[in-house]
Amino acid sequence: MNSENPDRQEHQSGVSPRLRWRKSIQVWLMKVSVLLISIFWCLAISIRFTVRDSSSVISTLIFYMSPLILLSLGAFVVFVLAWKVHWRRIAVIWLLLSILTGTWCWKTQFQNGTNANRVSKQDQSTKRVLFWNIGDRLWGLEHAINEMRHLDPDLIGLVEAGADSAEMKQFWKQTFPDHPYQVVQNGFVFLSRLPIEDTSAGRLADMGQYLKFSLQSDQSDVRAPAVFLVDIYSKVLKSRNAALKELADQASQLDQQPVLVLGDFNTPGDSVHFDPLRKNFKNSLEIAGDGYLATWPLPVPVLDLDGIWTNEFIELYHAENRWTWVSDHRPVCIEMSFTLPAEK
Repeated sequence: MNSENPDRQEHQSGVSPRLRWRKSIQVWLMKVSVLLISIFWCLAISIRFTVRDSSSVISTLIFYMSPLILLSLGAFVVFVLAWKVHWRRIAVIWLLLSILTGTWCWKTQFQNGTNANRVSKQDQSTKRVLFWNIGDRLWGLEHAINEMRHLDPDLIGLVEAGADSAEMKQFWKQTFPDHPYQVVQNGFVFLSRLPIEDTSAGRLADMGQYLKFSLQSDQSDVRAPAVFLVDIYSKVLKSRNAALKELADQASQLDQQPVLVLGDFNTPGDSVHFDPLRKNFKNSLEIAGDGYLATWPLPVPVLDLDGIWTNEFIELYHAENRWTWVSDHRPVCIEMSFTLPAEK
């Protein structure tokens, strides 16, 4: 009669059946993960090369959920999993795909600021402009105030900035006395060192709203600049097409003066819905940007939802998305001057 301990017998025979079963389950799960991630990845890259966010709700959601940086990371994850289950050839293919999409991401989402528009020395006509969504703050409002004071912009546009009560209007006046021209309305805050001659408000096809400001130029040879402060709603199941087309139509009508479009568009910069705006405007970060373009969500941003767009009457020197832990959105800051087409 064999009186040895069963655990001792399992130890002597090698790996126990329980451990073998657990390992086989892990391998099976990794193989299933490789299959599922591969299917989603191929679908996402196909959508990016074809319809992007111009088709159905499902394809739009996949497009928004799969920015290039996540596609590169996803391909690398498949490489690791495939290597672990000894699918060597498949693993090598996914490593190459990770490198290719990573290179694509690097070339489009990371800017080095070494372009002809950037200069080392600007004159007194240079303006600094800041846009920031401060709605979901990770820290108190005083930290956002400190960041704005540090940057010392001439024009400040804020969205989701709180109530437009008399108390808040007084707060902004006391906080930024060197920006005497202020508008606090419908969650927007606009602070300016240049006089505001006119203010109007509008909606963007039930998907957003904007304020439009006409400013008094401090340059005698430049027509009155206009500023659009925009907030597109984050309704993931609704198309941004009508809202951004309406914005492009409104802004493009002002084709004889400098125009700035500041906004949280809740739409990635490579969306097809920006095509109407691109006809007459340029994304400042794509022209004179320095650093990583994604603005949301902090602390690990993957989507470039916020931006400042400019027309041909604005000369860009520098643009950047600031790193700060105050809000879940990164602030966008540019240095520019109002100019004439003949000067460009």
